[in-house]
Amino acid sequence: MAHRRRPPNAIRHYGVLVGLVVEGFQSSDGSSPHYEIHVKGGDRDYRIAVNVQSVDDSEVLAYFDAEFAKAGTLDLKPYLNGDPGFRRLETGPSGAGGLDYVRDNIFPVDAMRPIPATGGGVSLKNLLDANIKRATADQIAMVVAFGEYFEDPGQTDKYFHFRPERGIHDIHMMQGNSGQFASDNRTHGDGALFLCFGNAAEIVALFVRFQTQSLDTDDNTGAPRH
Repeated sequence: MAHRRRPPNAIRHYGVLVGLVVEGFQSSDGSSPHYEIHVKGGDRDYRIAVNVQSVDDSEVLAYFDAEFAKAGTLDLKPYLNGDPGFRRLETGPSGAGGLDYVRDNIFPVDAMRPIPATGGGVSLKNLLDANIKRATADQIAMVVAFGEYFEDPGQTDKYFHFRPERGIHDIHMMQGNSGQFASDNRTHGDGALFLCFGNAAEIVALFVRFQTQSLDTDDNTGAPRH
């Protein structure tokens, strides 16, 4: 179930990143491809690494919503109205502001379906390419991404070449894991990506989980119940 990669020796915190999209593309290196997004948050550069496939070549389960603003299930304005950049959030049963796929009812989690990373037609690359291109051309479009922060002061970012390397990854559900990733389990600490247009009047949202992750999780620990 090895389906994630993490920068070594990195500082890690869960939280939310808010900023302007500079560019993005789908990387093909390594055994776990990601969609990489360069974001400017204030005077700092960040990279968002979105999982688009597992290392066992299985498709991730995803829910893509091009009209998320109409759902009215999550108010992103408190994040958008604050300072751009990364803000740390607490996880767990009393976590303030952290997302929870299972408990928050922000999207129909049962509607998540396998979406291929690449290819013709509907793929995560095609969906993200179209919306990242739109965001880079829109001077007021903002990205809001929930995930795990990383920073390595001694490294230059391998994709966008800013220094130091910093950003967020684990842009996916972070509960329901077993085996070697059981230590990742938590509640109110899931990852997701939101692209906000027109002062959040229009929001494109992406939610991701792996096929091995259970939706029946403990309310305190996020571990699978069975």
